[in-house]
Amino acid sequence: MITTNWRTETVSLADRADALRQTIREHVVPVELVLPAAAEQVHADVTITDIGSLQVSTVRANPATVQRTSRLARADDEPVLFISLQVSGESTVAQDGRSAVLRPGSIAFYDTRRPYTLLFDHGVDMHFFRIPVRDVALPDDVLCQAVARGMGQDGGVPALATGYLRRLAESRATLDATAAHLLAAPSMELVRAVIASESDRPASAGGPLYEALGVRILEHMRTHLADPDLSPASVARAHHISVRYLYTILARAGVGFGEWVRTERLDACRRELSRVPPTTETIAALAHRWGFRSPSHFSRAFKAAYGVSPQAWRDLRHPS
Repeated sequence: MITTNWRTETVSLADRADALRQTIREHVVPVELVLPAAAEQVHADVTITDIGSLQVSTVRANPATVQRTSRLARADDEPVLFISLQVSGESTVAQDGRSAVLRPGSIAFYDTRRPYTLLFDHGVDMHFFRIPVRDVALPDDVLCQAVARGMGQDGGVPALATGYLRRLAESRATLDATAAHLLAAPSMELVRAVIASESDRPASAGGPLYEALGVRILEHMRTHLADPDLSPASVARAHHISVRYLYTILARAGVGFGEWVRTERLDACRRELSRVPPTTETIAALAHRWGFRSPSHFSRAFKAAYGVSPQAWRDLRHPS
């Protein structure tokens, strides 16, 4: 568990705005941050804690506007889902043509794969929870239905989640590494329960809510992604279940085994081919390292996914 604390008082007046933007960009998410023009009006107290794949941030700051632009949404960073929890005051979350006004005790989701705007006209007093989209393990259309909707004021599952998330944010300084690890899976299940409560397909969205096994299976697949022997049989065997039951669990999360593995492997290769400085590894060696048995098959799959060959992709990213 890693915690980063940042306060404007530790930075010179002239550098505060840029330093705050850099802190949010590097430690939370790349966004455009609109701050007061007068340097003396820029103030913020930020605490960022990484609990496994879950990040919890608490921000108290001056009035601001946060924008995830179309350009940033297309950037080559890992897609994440955010939850904003209003502590005091009022804010607005806007995405996909919807907007939600948050008041103390309410939450809203937003997705970094598409533009969004956060408005803090009277200052920021919020907890933010960042979760990799891949860890949520729910279909994109289900996630889309949940964004920019105020939740938690009318009881039900969102209200339960709001109380839990608030206590998690307020007590995270007392957690040791073991406790943080144990909280990761149930926290994810509760988030999925909230998303399911907003879905018009609750059976599809709610299937994995009570099965931490689904989370462990996806984590296992992610850990062994580069293994060329990764297969439904090997995953089922590692979790002491049948292949049929494995497919059932993945289907409830909207995940197809072969497609998921191929997409994740291609994405890993794409990121490595975009790396700065560029890797000197041959494309054939890179493909083999990420579980592709045939360089020609890898090249065809890569071009089908991204429209250009692996070599062309590397050349475009590193023209020199």
